[in-house]
Amino acid sequence: MPQIFDATPAQVDDMIAAWAGRGGAIEDLTLDAFTALQDRDDISVLRVPEFVPHDSDLGCSVTGGYRWDPPTLVVTESMSPRRQQFTVLHELGHHLQKTDIALGTRVVDHRQPELFEDACCDAFAARVLLPDDLVDAHTAARGPTAQGAIDLFDASNASRAAISVRLAGRLQSPGVIAVLDPAGVVTFAAARGGIFPPARGSDQSSNPLVHAALEQTDPTRIITRDDARVWYRTGHSSDQLYGQVGWAGDRLFVVMVEYGASWLSFSPPRDGTAHHTTDRFEECETCARSFIVGWICPRCRQPRCPAGHCGCTATAQITCAVCFLEKHRSQFAPGADTCDDCAG
Repeated sequence: MPQIFDATPAQVDDMIAAWAGRGGAIEDLTLDAFTALQDRDDISVLRVPEFVPHDSDLGCSVTGGYRWDPPTLVVTESMSPRRQQFTVLHELGHHLQKTDIALGTRVVDHRQPELFEDACCDAFAARVLLPDDLVDAHTAARGPTAQGAIDLFDASNASRAAISVRLAGRLQSPGVIAVLDPAGVVTFAAARGGIFPPARGSDQSSNPLVHAALEQTDPTRIITRDDARVWYRTGHSSDQLYGQVGWAGDRLFVVMVEYGASWLSFSPPRDGTAHHTTDRFEECETCARSFIVGWICPRCRQPRCPAGHCGCTATAQITCAVCFLEKHRSQFAPGADTCDDCAG
């Protein structure tokens, strides 16, 4: 999950300038990134049904990829139209940083180059989709609120992920902006300051703030609590946080800060309130859900998640280079990267 670094805003400014220097218009990207990119001869966009091709640069905070040769932005069609716009702009951010010497040098020189590059891609996409004047109109003077996040979602075509990144950049103290599904599981999160965002797929339903939102019957109500906390797959939690949560469609926007909450007149930090547990947590590479390790596969010696996934099932899957679908290796000829259906 992305974090906001101090150097991110300056890098994004230069990314926007670099795009303008290549004849691109930010306003066109804001209106419809796919239309703005479709006629360019220096980069192309590839939409795939579900899985990103194996020759793309992965590890992003989004479901997409960047292919070096020829320069291609890869976007999965299974996402919502809003999320596809965010993803294609995120991948454009990778393209700019990998093909501009000044931008690339700043990435390489950063103490955490991969995280910094990805964070700048998220921030670039969010800046394009959510111009400053629009964000200003829905952000309180002292920082973001859950209602402001919901209002931004209603007033724009931006995805919840873009809104999370944009508002995380407006936090005035260490904090997290997260999006959760109806079960309380993280689908996206962004953080600023010394707090780490929860992992995608991690269950946050034990967070008192999230639990209260899942239990309420009025979807228009904004819930505020001062005992919120982030739970990590290690079994540890953050210190107690000040939080707000509210529904935006079928997802929850969660805003949590360590101190200086914009909706309170007094909210000091509460160090030393983190929880710890001896349970060992892992995240399944197949279904991306966090789970407490209860059984180790005797063959691969890796933890097996509640859905039955372990190292054995992960290595049994191959992504076809033609249809980009993930299939069992028995559907491929020995040594082939194209499935039998496509090869025939």
